[in-house]
Amino acid sequence: EVLIANGIEVIVQENNGYTPTPGISHAILTYNLKHADKADGIVITPSHNPPQDGGIKYNPPHGGPAEGELTQAIEDRANAYISQQLAGVKRMPIALAKQSELLKQVDLVKPYVDDLVNVVDMAAIQKAKLKIGVDPLGGSGIDYWRQIGNAYQLDLTLVSEAIDPSFQFMSLDKDGVIRMDCSSPYAMAGLLALKDEYDLAFGNDPDYDRHGIVTPK
Repeated sequence: EVLIANGIEVIVQENNGYTPTPGISHAILTYNLKHADKADGIVITPSHNPPQDGGIKYNPPHGGPAEGELTQAIEDRANAYISQQLAGVKRMPIALAKQSELLKQVDLVKPYVDDLVNVVDMAAIQKAKLKIGVDPLGGSGIDYWRQIGNAYQLDLTLVSEAIDPSFQFMSLDKDGVIRMDCSSPYAMAGLLALKDEYDLAFGNDPDYDRHGIVTPK
């Protein structure tokens, strides 16, 4: 609503799909290799925090996380708009935004999955014949894991495909709060209970820039 109202071309995952932070980074870098006008990206996520603590991540044209001076500038501008009850913010109805030629719906998943072979030795993983378990923790990379398993013929199982903005399916963290923190044994309790069923298992935070690893030992 805001970006298109301000004349900005917006690229999103087709079919209302989710896009994790690494997917945004990959999309930025691949776009910028082919275009003189540089792309950047936005991720809306609570990250590994409680669901109500959602926020904005900004990735500049280099694809990585924004430097402190950039995030401070964004924070200052946002707070200024909030203090003025959003006066001056251009916005348009979502129905009109979806009809705009500025909105491009594309598949961001397949290019990312196909490119993995250029940075990860997927052949070695195939040859290892590992039984792999994945708990997406309700995050944005569910479709990525599924396509990775299929594309590289891995014995990979998604142990949960639950998606719920409230994350009510999550086991509580040590302080009794829902927190999708893949470094916490409390948040990873569901996957830890299955540790003996897989040679290697992974969990991710919602925007997939963190991972936890579980092994039988």
